[in-house]
Amino acid sequence: MKRIFTIGHSTQSFDSFLSLLEQYNINCIVDVRSTPYSQYATQYNQDILSSNLKKNDVYYLFMGEEFGARRRDPRLYTSEGFLDFDKVSQTTVFKKGIERIVSGVDKGYNVAFMCTEKEPIDCHRTILVGHEFFGLGFEILNILSNGQLLSQRGIDTQLLDLYFPYRRQGSLFDEPRNEKDLLTEAYRFRNRDIGYRIHVREE
Repeated sequence: MKRIFTIGHSTQSFDSFLSLLEQYNINCIVDVRSTPYSQYATQYNQDILSSNLKKNDVYYLFMGEEFGARRRDPRLYTSEGFLDFDKVSQTTVFKKGIERIVSGVDKGYNVAFMCTEKEPIDCHRTILVGHEFFGLGFEILNILSNGQLLSQRGIDTQLLDLYFPYRRQGSLFDEPRNEKDLLTEAYRFRNRDIGYRIHVREE
């Protein structure tokens, strides 16, 4: 099975970040931030990061337009004002991004999607991008700050535990709900909770 990693840079030092990449032989970082700059961790500003990665034989690729979590098209936002990940995944630019990554993996690149958030469950790199690639048959492995890996299946379990902690307990009159349906709903709930928001005018 083809695999893709995800990683959040947070505020850790570049050396710590690099050690995680070396641990899993990652040779290509795909930056999925809409804005590739960090106010609190300037070592991850695009120009500095790409230069330091190049010095360590890691290819840097910015794909904020394809996979970023902030979009200019208002049609991609819900009536509540948050970015709809399902709509984003259906855009032409997102699909072309998928094709580009698939081609890179086929060529032998060991890819990691990178964004800012420390925890994968809090970031669109996992809830949007990783989830889509998982659906295409890729093994998605989220690198945690301690160096351990959390699979996309593990993310699924976290989401179900978060939003449906009593899912295995049917009520007196109802049977427990189908877990696949619950998982689809859980991803939508997480999208709502972490999605970038715009101001929506009240009618």
